[in-house]
Amino acid sequence: MKRILLLTTLCLFAFQSYAQRGGGPGNPKIKAYKIAFITEKLNLSESEAAKFWPVYNQYEKTKFSLHRREKKEIRNKVKAAGGIDKISNSQAESFLTTMRDIRKAQYDNKTTFHNSIVDILPAKKVLLLEIAEHEFNKRLMERLKDRRKNRRR
Repeated sequence: MKRILLLTTLCLFAFQSYAQRGGGPGNPKIKAYKIAFITEKLNLSESEAAKFWPVYNQYEKTKFSLHRREKKEIRNKVKAAGGIDKISNSQAESFLTTMRDIRKAQYDNKTTFHNSIVDILPAKKVLLLEIAEHEFNKRLMERLKDRRKNRRR
């Protein structure tokens, strides 16, 4: 019972601090579910969670920003030009350069996150975080598929 209370308190604390900073777009229910899922999977202590969530939230914010930049600077421009068949070779080269720059920034963001998080969590928990994120995304997609199937019926 004490563990459930601790987990709930940590989730609310992390969600509240995330929401106060703007939090970025997204469904608050999904964010709360993700916080609870990761906290449970990593078995974070109170002190670990207090240090972990601000760093993780900043990493996620930067990650989302880079994803949005990629969409804005490449996908939307290709679509606005009429598709891949309508752009020139020089435009394609420019888009590829932009894509490489964004992908490098994404890699650098993840590397910086891992380097800073290792000071907070043991390496084993950092590796477990990678697995937990993948598992969370997989479960989220399964829930979405199930919801769509139920709507069609």
